[in-house]
This record gives sequence, C-alpha cells and structure tokens, in this order.
Amino acid sequence: MTYAEAVSRLLALRGGEQAGMRPGLDRIEALLDALGHPERQYSIIQVGGTNGKGSVAVMTAAILKTLGRRVGLYTSPHLCSFRERIRVNGRAIPEDDVVDGVEALGTLVARLDATMFEAATALALDHFAREGVEWAVLEVGMGGRLDATTVGVPRASVITRIDYDHQAFLGWRLEEIAREKAAIIRSGHAVAAAQVPEVVEILVGRAGEAGVPIWLHGRHLRVMVRARDLSGQRLDLSGPGWELSDCFVPLLGGFQAENALLAVAAVKALSAMDLQGDDRPVREGLARVSWPGRFEVIGRDPWVILDGAHNPAGAQAVAGALEEYFPGSGKTLVVGISSDKDRAGILKALLPVANRLILTASSNPRATPPEELRALLPPSESRVELASDVVQALSMALTPPVTPIICVTGSLFLVADMLRQAAGGRDIPCEVERGADSIKGLLR
Repeated sequence: MTYAEAVSRLLALRGGEQAGMRPGLDRIEALLDALGHPERQYSIIQVGGTNGKGSVAVMTAAILKTLGRRVGLYTSPHLCSFRERIRVNGRAIPEDDVVDGVEALGTLVARLDATMFEAATALALDHFAREGVEWAVLEVGMGGRLDATTVGVPRASVITRIDYDHQAFLGWRLEEIAREKAAIIRSGHAVAAAQVPEVVEILVGRAGEAGVPIWLHGRHLRVMVRARDLSGQRLDLSGPGWELSDCFVPLLGGFQAENALLAVAAVKALSAMDLQGDDRPVREGLARVSWPGRFEVIGRDPWVILDGAHNPAGAQAVAGALEEYFPGSGKTLVVGISSDKDRAGILKALLPVANRLILTASSNPRATPPEELRALLPPSESRVELASDVVQALSMALTPPVTPIICVTGSLFLVADMLRQAAGGRDIPCEVERGADSIKGLLR
C-alpha cells in the first residue's frame, strides 16, 4: 500500500469530509483495545471548547517540547496534508508510518464501521506509543462527551471559549453545548477560558462532580496585552502561584492572548512536572509557535490574511482583528462557508468590515455554492461579487478596485485550498514552528 492509497482509504471512511459524523465511544474503544491500549502509555492533555482549540493545543505542545519532553500532538482538520494531524515534537508523521498505521488497523475499521476521525485518532494514539512520547496533546474533534479523543485518563483538560457550533449534534441551547464540551473534565486538573455565567456554572459543576480542581480565566487566571503589532504580541500572564511577564507570542489576533494563557496555565497546573523556577523554556516555546490559517499573514502589498473562522463567534473575532490591525484600510473579504454552518450568522459578522465581499466555495463537497450565500444577503447589497473557486476569487480580489487588505475566511477548507494552491497541489505539511513553514509566497 502506498501513502496515497492509505490516505484515500482513510478519507473514504464515513465522515471523511465530516459529513455523516457519528459521535460515540464504542468504536474508538474497540480500536484501541485491538491495538493494546496505546493511550495508557503516556500522559494526556485534552483540549476542547469551540474556537481556539488548535491554537491552545499547538502552544501547549510547543511549551512541553521546549521543556525537554517528547510530545505528541493530534489536531484536526488538516490543511495541506493528512500528516499535519499527527506530530511528534512538531514533526509531521512520516508517510511510511501512515501506511503502517492503516495496515495495523486492517479490516477492524470496516468491521466496526468506524469513522475517518475514529480511525485517524486510533492511528495517532498508536503512533505516539510507538514513538515513545511522554505527553500527548489531543484536540477534541467535536463536542467532548462522545468524541473519539475522550479516552484514557487525562492529566489536564482545557476548555476554550464555548459558543454555538455543531448544534445538530450538540444541542441548540448554549447550556446543552456546554455540557457536552465540559464532559472532558474527568481527571487531573482543568483550565477554562472566560465564559458567560451559565457556562461557568456548568464547568464548575462538572469539575466538582469529577473531583477536579479548575482554574478559570477571570477568576484564577489573568492576561494583559503589553503591545501588539503584525509581528505578534507581548503578554503578561499569571495564575495561582505563578506569573510570567512580557512573553512574546507570534500568533496574531486578540483571541490568541487568552489561548496563550490557557496553554501556559495547563502546563503550570501539572505541578508534578516540577516546572517551578526557570520559565525560559515556557517563553521559548510560546515564541516559536506557528499555527497556519489562523489569522495568518501570507502576503503584503496588498496584505493577505487567512483565517479559518467557521462560526459566528470566530467570524466576529476575525472582523475585530482586521479592524484592530488595519484601522481605516479598505478590506476585501473572500468568503466561503460550509453548508452545515450558521452561514447567515457568519456573513452578518463579516459584512460590516468589508469594502468588497467576494463569495466563493471551497473544493469540499459540503461547501455552499456562492449563489446560495448571495441569497442570504439583501438584494440591494452592492459590495458582493461571486467566484466559482478560490483561484478565481483571488484573481478578482487582485483586480481593481484592489483594497490594501484581502482576507480569506469562513472555512478552514477554503483556507486549505489557498495553501494547497501555494504548494502547487503537493502533499506538503504546514509546519507549527515559526520560520519552518514551507508554504508561503502565495503572491510572489
């Protein structure tokens, strides 16, 4: 079996493009049992919530690596290569190991009717055991209670800001969604972002039921932004018994300040790791992290920004960041949204900052046709243009009247199309360490 065949086999499984998702733990537990329970061979940090999960996970992993630990990182979805989902010490899983992992799962996947995400999770956890990782940082795919990453006995659980997303699976009320996501709190120590009062109550209640101490941003954790520009931001971070001043984080967007706080707090909560004293590795880990497609600048003159915001809260954060970093500058927004998302809510959040709005569709089968997105806007809205795909959309954005800022957003699948275009369609993993990303120069 070749690497391409192995990836094709995975993506052909149920939910390969995230359609037909099927929450539940029976199948992942059966897969892990057949593999000899690799999740028991290392310590786990699980990261759930709505927006910012991947950013927190990659920062946590970077800090642990800099502290001298061997670290596995599992995130989703991927942008340019399936290998991005599974990393050890920042390096994407080799192609041969993907093949070996798919072959190890064999016919069990078909017999269990496992989903793509379940098979990929089992592959990742087995790879981490084979590679001798000490810590595995796992980003929740959807929800938490029935997500395939909710396995083993976590040493720490991190909950980012909880908002509306995947309502068809998680519930239509924020409290229902919060209960699903809070369920990952089951052992170790919990760390949570600032939340609305009803969500705080659910998180604190869940932690109490599980007998898990919890640190909350706004109660136990603090972050202050010293300075922020297009090179990154300098932050003061503090929590119970610890304080780090003037930390540099190269990730852009105000939302990344809280994400950095959660990552550091998660590591600090693990007192058994003897992290008191020298905080230089923590600072170094934060300073070198990269997270492609999340308010990422890939071009200048005009500025080109990619952000995979795919729900109204994420779209609001992108709109706010565009206004903060580029006040008074004209902005063209290239927007594509998956059909199962709150398309009207996303457009409503983005429209106020757009001088031009180019609606398009990613190559993903779930992409909404641009004509359908246009129908969600008032017929009198004159700023709207339609493009069949991201290549045409970018060409239109670079045709007069060109604005100083171009932002591609609304879906990670659309961002992935942009990055794959830059890579010439090749299977090249995006890197997660600053200065190592090989996919730049889209507009060169």
